[in-house]
Amino acid sequence: MNVRKSVVAGVLVSALGVTVLSACGSEEDGLASKSAEEIQEETVDAMRSAKSMKLDFEQTGSQKISASMSLTKSGECTGTLGMDGANAEVRRVDGTTYMKPDTKFWEQSVGSPEQAQLIEATVGDRWVEAGSGQDDFASFCDLDALLKGLDEDKGDKKENTEKGDEGEVRGTPTIELISKEDGETTTVNIATEGEAYILSLKTEGGDEPGSAEFSKFNEKVNVEAPADAVNLNELGG
Repeated sequence: MNVRKSVVAGVLVSALGVTVLSACGSEEDGLASKSAEEIQEETVDAMRSAKSMKLDFEQTGSQKISASMSLTKSGECTGTLGMDGANAEVRRVDGTTYMKPDTKFWEQSVGSPEQAQLIEATVGDRWVEAGSGQDDFASFCDLDALLKGLDEDKGDKKENTEKGDEGEVRGTPTIELISKEDGETTTVNIATEGEAYILSLKTEGGDEPGSAEFSKFNEKVNVEAPADAVNLNELGG
């Protein structure tokens, strides 16, 4: 089961159009009054400056991917991940990733129901520690790596991003940025009060439609290593 950081990072980059230009400055107050380019610049800076956040993500395309994760720039995370009906609780702390998968996860990972049953019988209801070469979640849990793509394409100007309507997400006023490309439309809702954080986005059309919500910016993320976790290498995996 591979859940890669590029899945979400790609959505973020596409959503903003990643057009970070030299802002001319706005004499009017308020983010909503600024140009799409200025909003993009402030949003990239705000998202990259956050020390932690919660991500709720769903993609429905060739693969169905979901995530509900609290992430930090120090590489810690806690939450749940799913792919094509298989689900796992995930924690990463002190450089080690722990998982608590369901039956379908094991079946997808080891290749046969029989092997999955053997592993489940051994593990029981305990967490498992990802062994060497088996930690698919390490980079996904790194918020700094996840958001790095917002900086990488700063020079790529896209003419297809424009301002949309003002609105509200979870009680916070927002402004839309709408990006269209290759039959795909991505609408991003950006906070106009406080930091210019992305609060939600939705991608429609194209091969990989999906949605995401971002919340709990800079809140402390408490992650503890589970007791008596089983090392996957010791299972012969």
